[in-house]
Parts: sequence; structure tokens; C-alpha cells
Amino acid sequence: MEKIPAYKKCYNKLKSDIDNNVYPIGSYLPTEDELGKMFSVSRTTVRHAIDLLVKDKRIKVKQGAGTQVINPKERELTNFSKFHNVIDINTLFPDNAALTISGTWIDRIPANSQVASALDLNEGTEVFRLQRVVSSDEQPVIIQTNYIRIDFFPDLDTYREQLVDLYYFIQKHYGIKFETGEEHINISSADFLDAQILNIEPGSPIFFNTRTAHCSLGPMEYLEARIRPDLCHFVVRMKEPPAWYDLPEFQKSLERV
Repeated sequence: MEKIPAYKKCYNKLKSDIDNNVYPIGSYLPTEDELGKMFSVSRTTVRHAIDLLVKDKRIKVKQGAGTQVINPKERELTNFSKFHNVIDINTLFPDNAALTISGTWIDRIPANSQVASALDLNEGTEVFRLQRVVSSDEQPVIIQTNYIRIDFFPDLDTYREQLVDLYYFIQKHYGIKFETGEEHINISSADFLDAQILNIEPGSPIFFNTRTAHCSLGPMEYLEARIRPDLCHFVVRMKEPPAWYDLPEFQKSLERV
């Protein structure tokens, strides 16, 4: 029987409690520390469960107040967004040029606080660091660094030349599938080393993307990618008007404009 990861157990129990009115609409969930003690899990595991409940529109996080259970109508209204009914997200490069890996290196390093938090590890725990440079038409576009749990994939560093598609290799070689992930697209500036690799001036704006990926065992990978924005575009495709267009609450809000 496949082991259920801790974050899913936490999520399933909280979801059930919300649906069964253990936490009524308008009430607040226990704090992260309290939930961690209740479920005997880390705060990172609790945060992952909370993130799933937020995506389910069962709760909302109120800065400085806590995590509040919301009613079904409010769940719909939380969908008010520039993006709705998303059917596809693509990354485009100039002239649809083919991407190539122009450099790959994997080693073992102690996890810093950011990596340890993302991977639900103690700071200083050894992890794999997979570094790659992705090029388009021989022009470096992405500096990609993956941090991967050693306890899940203990001999991964012996397959350096085969790590073109990390998730495909992990599934094929270890039988472990990518399940969920969350990527954040941020803006930063290139430091000297980034600039040398990407052939831009130090201080130039770049995308700085981070991603945490989960498998059945828990968080397996944390990614940091530095990307030339002039050579990479993110395209979000949507379909049909959002469902909340017809909600009375939304119609009333338009009357007030």
C-alpha cells in the first residue's frame, strides 16, 4: 500500500473538520505551531496542507490575524483574478528555438535555511545540488539550480549525464512520480556571476523563479531559476468568462463602480 505523505494526512483531516463544522465558517484554524503539535509534523508540512486548503477555497490567510474558514459564496468570490479558467501556461523562446543543456554539474552540499525549509529538512542536512545552464540557439537563457533530497534518491549523483529531464528520470529510474508543485515568478537583478553566464550587464533585470515539487514521499525538490526576460516569455491561456461573473455579489459590486 502506498504511504500517504504527512501533508496529505494533515490536509485531509483539516478538510474533513471544516466540512463537518468542527471549524465553523468565520472561525480560525489553530496556529501553525499548534497544528504541528496536533499532527506531530513540521511547520513546512503544515504550510503545505494550508496551501492546499487555500487553493480549495476553504480558508483564507489574513495577515496578522490567522487562517480563517470562509463560506462557499466567499470561496467563489476569492476567484476574482486577472487569470481565470486557466487551460494552459507555456514558456516561449524566440523563434521557437530548441533548448539545449550546455552545462550540467551535480554535487552534495549542506542545505541552507531556504532549501531546508522548502524540503522539510533540518538546516545543514546534505542535499544534492544539480546545476545546469539552458541555452536557446547557443545563447544561455536560464541558470537552473535544483536542490534534491538525498534520502529519496541516494545515488542520483551517479547519473549526471542522464539528468536532462529530472522528473522523467526519477519516475523511470526510481518509480516515484511528481505529484504537485508550486512555482513563483519573481523579478530580481543579475549579480556579477549571473551576468557573466547570461551575457548581460550586472544589475540587469531577470526573472527569479522558485519551485517546490512534491511526490508521494513528501517535498522532493526545490528549484531556483535565473532567466533572461528578453529571451523568455510566459503565456497564460484562458477559456470562457469566469463563473463568478453571474454571482449576485459580483453584480452588486459592479453597480457600486
